[in-house]
Amino acid sequence: MVSSSQIKIKIEKLAIGGAGIARHDGLVIFVPLAAPGDELLVELTTQKKNFAEARIIEILKPGPARREPPCPVALVCGGCNWQQITEEEQRRQKESLVLETIKKFNPSLDFDYLPLKESPRVFRYRNRIQPKFKTGKFGFFARNSHEIVEITDCPITEEALTQKFPEVKAWVAAKNSKDLLRLEMYISDQEEVRYGLITDEDDGVGFSQVNRFQNEDLLKTALECAGDSTYKQIFDLYAGSGNFTFPLLNKYKNSPVTAVELNPKLVERGRAQNKDKRLRYFLSDVESFMKRATITNQDLVLLDPPRAGASEYIMRALAAGKPEKIIYISCHPVSLARDLKWFFEWSQKLGHKYRLSRVQAFEMFPQTDHVETIAELRVD
Repeated sequence: MVSSSQIKIKIEKLAIGGAGIARHDGLVIFVPLAAPGDELLVELTTQKKNFAEARIIEILKPGPARREPPCPVALVCGGCNWQQITEEEQRRQKESLVLETIKKFNPSLDFDYLPLKESPRVFRYRNRIQPKFKTGKFGFFARNSHEIVEITDCPITEEALTQKFPEVKAWVAAKNSKDLLRLEMYISDQEEVRYGLITDEDDGVGFSQVNRFQNEDLLKTALECAGDSTYKQIFDLYAGSGNFTFPLLNKYKNSPVTAVELNPKLVERGRAQNKDKRLRYFLSDVESFMKRATITNQDLVLLDPPRAGASEYIMRALAAGKPEKIIYISCHPVSLARDLKWFFEWSQKLGHKYRLSRVQAFEMFPQTDHVETIAELRVD
């Protein structure tokens, strides 16, 4: 018997954030862990004026791309939300989501949209993870919960890390703490497995690209986008420890490079690698830096902001500086689309003509809804 809060729906496609989208009586319904084409019996968990959220009660008829998740805890663990979908369909959905989101915010923009770049690995690609430990349980948080899902393996994590799970669990258990302990495990630049606790005083190693196999393609494409111009200056904003900084420094032998990063740990790592007087590493948030920076029409700017994106001030400052080329690396389609909207609005107000020459999505995080994107902007 179907209760009043239970309805039958069919999933049309997937949404930013990973949920499936269905429509029922004029209401848009978001369903986590769904697959395109699924016919489902769902129960509404949240209902607003124009949309609702629901959970799956029963899969009446699985969609053509639905599969049994390769990981036994995938449907409860908070890490992977798309393991129930084939990799081919994951890529198709991401490619569509990036394009649709940019067009939604910028309907008049025309640009080359290149095919999504597949990850060399769809499993065993993560080189950095943050497991949890409490009262003998070692694993990751359950979805939408602080309950720990116990694990002995993690199929999306490189085996060099997963082989260390017993050692790390014994190490953290020996601390005899009753508190929830957060850990970080990663493969260092020296190919060594390192681990430790994350505390209020020490927030871990800081941001780095977790898929080093796909990162090679990302770097190669960013350098191709930058082209063969001779730039007066190069700016790497949100530089981290220099993932893009040092390849740019190596390619453009006669250009001074300025890297800007707020995390002191990452700045320290970047400065420690620096052997070139052309590179200056600033410890600063990007907005504050932009208030004193002088960007010219002979410069290259690369920015790789966090999921929240940049800000309207930063995009306005970039439009005002009118650099020869801008390469925007994004890990969230909505913030990318919004920032592009701000940039083109301010460029138009200032009388500066730009075009979005190309956009390409990258499968940096298989088995999840996350996607990386490169957007290339140039003076028209």
